[in-house]
Amino acid sequence: MSRLRNLDLGRVAILLVVVVGAVALLTRNQWDWFFGSDDPQTQDVVAEQIEIEEVDPVTERLYRISPDNGSEVSYRVQERFGGVSRTAVGTSTVVAGDIKINLVDPSLSEVGEIVVNVEMFESDSNLRDKRIRHDFLESTHWPFARFVPTSIEGLDAAFADGDSADGSSYEVSITGDLTVKETTLEQTFHGTVTVGPARLTALMTATVLSSDYDVGPINIARLTHTSDEVELVFELVADRVEVDSDTRTDLNRQLPAVEVASGAFAAHVQPILETKCVSCHTVGGPGWSTLAFDTAGQAAEVAEDIALVTEIRFMPPWLPSDLSPAFEHDWSLSDEEVTVIRDWAKAGGGLDVAVDTPLVARVQAVLPIEEDQKIAPRDGLYTGYSDADGNPVKADDYRCQVHEVADPEGDGNWVKGFEFRPDQTSVVHHAIVYRVPASAAAEVKAKIAAEDKIEADSGFSDEPGWTCFGLSGLSSQGVYSIQGWAPGQSPTVYPDGYGIYLYPGDMIVNQIHYHYDHDTPADGSWIILDTATPSEIAAGMTHITGSSYLTPAEVPCTPEEMAVAQQRAATIDGYSNLCIRENVLKDIGEKYDLFATFIPDALLRDCDGTVDDYDDLVGSVGYSSCDMRVRDAGTIHTVLGHMHEFGAAYRMTLNPDTPEERILLDIPVWDFEWQLNYAPIEDIRIDRSDMVRFECWWDRSLKYMPEPRYITWNEGTVDEMCFSSISVLPD
Repeated sequence: MSRLRNLDLGRVAILLVVVVGAVALLTRNQWDWFFGSDDPQTQDVVAEQIEIEEVDPVTERLYRISPDNGSEVSYRVQERFGGVSRTAVGTSTVVAGDIKINLVDPSLSEVGEIVVNVEMFESDSNLRDKRIRHDFLESTHWPFARFVPTSIEGLDAAFADGDSADGSSYEVSITGDLTVKETTLEQTFHGTVTVGPARLTALMTATVLSSDYDVGPINIARLTHTSDEVELVFELVADRVEVDSDTRTDLNRQLPAVEVASGAFAAHVQPILETKCVSCHTVGGPGWSTLAFDTAGQAAEVAEDIALVTEIRFMPPWLPSDLSPAFEHDWSLSDEEVTVIRDWAKAGGGLDVAVDTPLVARVQAVLPIEEDQKIAPRDGLYTGYSDADGNPVKADDYRCQVHEVADPEGDGNWVKGFEFRPDQTSVVHHAIVYRVPASAAAEVKAKIAAEDKIEADSGFSDEPGWTCFGLSGLSSQGVYSIQGWAPGQSPTVYPDGYGIYLYPGDMIVNQIHYHYDHDTPADGSWIILDTATPSEIAAGMTHITGSSYLTPAEVPCTPEEMAVAQQRAATIDGYSNLCIRENVLKDIGEKYDLFATFIPDALLRDCDGTVDDYDDLVGSVGYSSCDMRVRDAGTIHTVLGHMHEFGAAYRMTLNPDTPEERILLDIPVWDFEWQLNYAPIEDIRIDRSDMVRFECWWDRSLKYMPEPRYITWNEGTVDEMCFSSISVLPD
C-alpha cells in the first residue's frame, strides 16, 4: 500500500495518471505525419489496370471506371448526432477500376482492382467529414481504399447485348479483398450489373463492421454515436475502352474549397468566436487538430456545425451542471450568444469581411509563465526503440527521465508556476512529473544502470532514463507527483503566496508516455519553472497541498457480452475469458506489473467494500461510490474528477446526507476529452472532520470492445478509474 499512498500527494496534474490512451486532444503538430508528402500512397496513385493487349477485340470488351464520370462510392451508417437519430451518408466520386466482359462466356469476365479515394468522402457536415478523415479513416495518411475481386457469381447466363440505354442486366455477387487503412478482409458485394455496347453500370452493396477496420464505431461524448454496421454502396459507371486507347486514371485530388456567402459576421458573431472559441481552435491550441479558426473563412465553412455544437452545448466544452458551484474561467455561452450563432448560420453563415481575415483570441486559454528555469533532460534526448526497419518496437512507451534543478544559492526553490513543454509533439502523449529527493540519487542511478543492461541484452540503443509504467518506479521515501500534462493543458500558476518547495538537491523525474505510429523522433521535452523572488519568499510562501481520492471501479460484462466470451472460451483453444475478473487481473499483471493487480482489491478495502458491493449493472451502466475523510484543511483551490472512456457521469459531494451537504462538482454527462481542474469562485473551506462522497458512473456501451472484458481500476484505456483530486490552500 505504500506505493499506492504515494498517489495521495498528486495534484492538479495527476490529471493524468490520467490520459493513458487519449488522442482526441492532439495539437495540430501531432497530425503532421498525416500531411507528409513522402508517403508512397499519396504519390501519383493509379488503379491497377487491365492492359488493352490482354483484351480479345472479337470476344471481349474492356470498360473503365474513372474519376468524375458519374461513379460514386458511399458509406451509410446509423448515427445519433446532436441528439437526433438519422442515417449519415458520405460519398466519394473519385473511383477507378477496370471490368472485362467476355461476350462468348460471361462467366469468364473479370473485375480488376477498384480503388476509392476516401479522403474525398463528403457528407452534409464539414465537421463530421473533418473528424472522420483525421480521427478515424486517417485518410490523409491512408487516402485510398482498395477492393480486389477474387470471384464472381451470376454471370453464367448467355450474353445478350442490350441497347446503349438499357443494356443487359445480371444479378451478381462479387467476393474479394477489401483494404481500408492497414486491414484487408474478405467481403462480398451483391447487386446488379448492366452491360451495354458503350457503357457498363453496376449497383453493388455490402455491409461491413467499422470495428473490423479500426474506423469505428464512433463515439464522441455528447455529440455523436454510430452503429458498428456500415453499408458500402458502389454505384459504378464504366465507359468502354477502345482498342487503341492508352488512358490512365489518376486518383489524386484536392479537397474542393468551400464557397462562402455574404452575411453579417463582424459585429456580433466574430466577438463571440474570438472570446469563447478561438483560443482553443488556433495554432497550438487543444482544439486546432479538430477544427481550425485561424481565419473568418474557416469559421464560415462550418457555420451550420458551429450552430449545432453550440446549441446542444457540446462546445465550448463546459461540463459542470448548475448543481456545481460557480467556477473560474467558465467557457460556456449564454443563451443570447447561442441565438446569435444560430441565426447567423440559418442566414447562410456568410461573411462581411474577407475570408482570410485573422481571428484573434480576445481571451487566452493558455497564459505563459516566467521562464526562470528552462530545464532539459539531464542525460540527453530520448529516441525510443526501433527495429531494423526503423519501425517502433512499442506503440506506447512510458519513460522516466531526470531533470536537475538549478540551485546556485543552495537554499532550494519555491516554485510558483510550472509548465511542461513537449518537444516532439507528434509523439508526446502525456507526462507525470515527480519530485525526487537527493536521498534517492543512488536508486535513480541503479534504475538507469539496470535499464542500460536490458537495452544491451536486447540489442536496443542506449537511451536515457528507464521504463516506468504508471508511477515513477522509485520506492525511495519522499517521491511524489507534483505536476502533470496533457495536450493543450495550460501552465500551472499558483495563487500569490503559494507554491511548491523543492529542497536543495531535489531532482525532477518526468514520466512521459510516448505514442509511436511510424517513427521514434528524438525528444528533449522541457520543464519550465517560475520561481519566487527573494522578496516574495521574504513576504512568506505557503506550500500548496492536495490529495488524491481513489474510488473502486468494478464494471462486469453484460449478460450478452458474457455469452459471447463463454462461447469463444468453449470453441477457441487457449482463449482467456476476460469477462472473469481473475483473468482480467492476470492480464493486467502481464501487461504492466504485479503491483497493478493489487490496486482493485486495495481500493475495495479502503472503502470497506467487497466486489459484490460494487459489481452491479443497470443495463450497461455501472456505479461506484465511496465516502472519505478530507485529508487537507484549508480553502479549496481546485477540484478534479477523472475517468476513462467508459465514463458516463461524475459527482463530488461535501458532507453528504447532512444539513451542510453541498455538491463540489457535478458532471452529468462525462466527456473524456475535457478533464479540467475547476477552481471555485467563492471560498469553500474544508476541514479534516469533513466527509466527501465520490461517485462515478460508467456505461459499457460508450466504447466498442471487440474482446468483452470485466472492467476494473487500472491504467489502460480498456480499464477504468474513479479518480478525484482536491488541491487546498492551507490557512
